[in-house]
Amino acid sequence: MSFSTDRDETIELTSDALRVGVSTQRGARVTSLLSRLDDREWLRKAPGTLDNETLAYGSVFTDSDHGGWDEMFPTVDPCVFPGEPFDGEPVPDHGELWQLEWEVVEKSASAVHQRVSSDRFSYTFDRRLSVSGATLRAQYDCRNESDTGVPLLWALHPQFAMREGSRVVLAGKLDNVLDTSDASSVREVQWSGDLQVDRDVPRGTDRMIYVNPRDEISGASIVDQSGSSLTLTWDREFAPYFGIWLDHGRHTEESVVALEPTNGFFDDLNRAQGSDCIRSFEPGATTSWWIEIAVGRS
Repeated sequence: MSFSTDRDETIELTSDALRVGVSTQRGARVTSLLSRLDDREWLRKAPGTLDNETLAYGSVFTDSDHGGWDEMFPTVDPCVFPGEPFDGEPVPDHGELWQLEWEVVEKSASAVHQRVSSDRFSYTFDRRLSVSGATLRAQYDCRNESDTGVPLLWALHPQFAMREGSRVVLAGKLDNVLDTSDASSVREVQWSGDLQVDRDVPRGTDRMIYVNPRDEISGASIVDQSGSSLTLTWDREFAPYFGIWLDHGRHTEESVVALEPTNGFFDDLNRAQGSDCIRSFEPGATTSWWIEIAVGRS
């Protein structure tokens, strides 16, 4: 595993309705998601006050200059790997993809294919981003290079910039959701129909909400008071679980929300495996899934 030593660059993908910025190297972070329908920038920009290159492998994610959209894999919370062939191996906070150097396999004006490999956990991870009209699609392929089936936890982590009155709404019938902010004391709380950072999260704190695994939703949206909207859909066969992280000044100066489809419940790979709430990646096989983000304006 290697870190980038050269200056990171940004690839720009464009359509008539979107302009997307993607880092070429460390983390392959999506740094910008601009709706050209109304010039709404949907991703929180990293403040640029820290040098990620000085961080050692295994650093805490919030100690980095974080922002934009990262891929969390193969865990969210730090843990030790649960079972062979990597039994007891430490898995870093927010996984390792955000710290590794990716390669650009192919790119065009509207698409980019990037790849990263892990020597530590024996996988190759490919992501293809493409824009068409008002939709950004991410296609994922992960090949387990080991000769053993292994659990690997993926979660999307886009830090969407919220405005005053911006609401998170879910497509599905819900009565309650799970507040997992304190992982040792999960609470079932009533679903009021939406979430708002400025209303539902005290200043200086954050919250983690999960849709109850027994409930199904078909998508999640952020809607501004102005009528700007963003809607996320994903491959529910691969990622049947869904989390919402809301930060109101604990880790970021701005109010942000991360909409997080995931294949494990919940953030700790070890815990998800122990509760049989994660699928294994088969030996020598490639697992594929997708997400789409569409912007709109009413």
